[in-house]
Amino acid sequence: MDFNNWNLFWSFCFGLLSSLIIVGGNALSISILSKRNLRKRSHFLLISLAIADLLVGLISVPFYIAVKNIPYRIGILTLSYRCVDMITGLSSIFTLAAISLERRHAISHPFRHRQLTLRRYAIAIVTPWVFSLIVTSFQVLKFFFVITLMEFTSVIIISLSTPLLITCVSYCIIWTKQASRIPNEAQARKDVHLNKTLLLITAIFVLSWLPFQVLTVVFQFCISCYNYYSNKIAIIVNVVKLLQYSNSFMNFLVYCFRMPDYRKALSRTFSKGRCSR
Repeated sequence: MDFNNWNLFWSFCFGLLSSLIIVGGNALSISILSKRNLRKRSHFLLISLAIADLLVGLISVPFYIAVKNIPYRIGILTLSYRCVDMITGLSSIFTLAAISLERRHAISHPFRHRQLTLRRYAIAIVTPWVFSLIVTSFQVLKFFFVITLMEFTSVIIISLSTPLLITCVSYCIIWTKQASRIPNEAQARKDVHLNKTLLLITAIFVLSWLPFQVLTVVFQFCISCYNYYSNKIAIIVNVVKLLQYSNSFMNFLVYCFRMPDYRKALSRTFSKGRCSR
């Protein structure tokens, strides 16, 4: 079997990842995090992140499969896929930055953080999606040659590096502040555990998304590199793309291993399902 060409193997891998793993895991996450006993303000942004991951499984991956299975690329289909892929991916990274800012506020100003209204959280949820739509509009401008490839790439690099920088700075402040808190304080221990969980989610996102972004930039600016690896480019792209899309399921695993309340709610959900059957 030639893995350098799109075949049944790749369709099966991406289809399984999309239909069962990503959609199933994130649908469970949204359902569990929305339950009354887990409906905490700090989890609202996690629900938004799970929605972005769910859209990856529902729309982005099926679009990717459709584009790969069409022998002659249809311009509007490719544009639609790229726009959807950018919206879901950028909304995830912007939401992770919003989560880090919310955690920094909780540690630096705990009293004011407890007084945050639902309106503030609604703004924190909507803003990443608005930013992702704005950045995605540059993809449309590039498609119609309104802006150059260099200008578009610069926008993407800024859009990826800025939230990552915000996230890194926020967690550095968080660890500095936590070092000065009373270690035996119950709320402090809970905050430390939650912050470590969110940092782990961010690290997994970076590790799974960075290879594809680096590959894209390298092949856009290094034509000789593209020509040198042209006979292996398909398998490299598919493997890296699988890694990128698998991130949309990894958060579900992190919740299971790092959040005891989540595990209990998940266990109760499956127990009720067995009892009903």
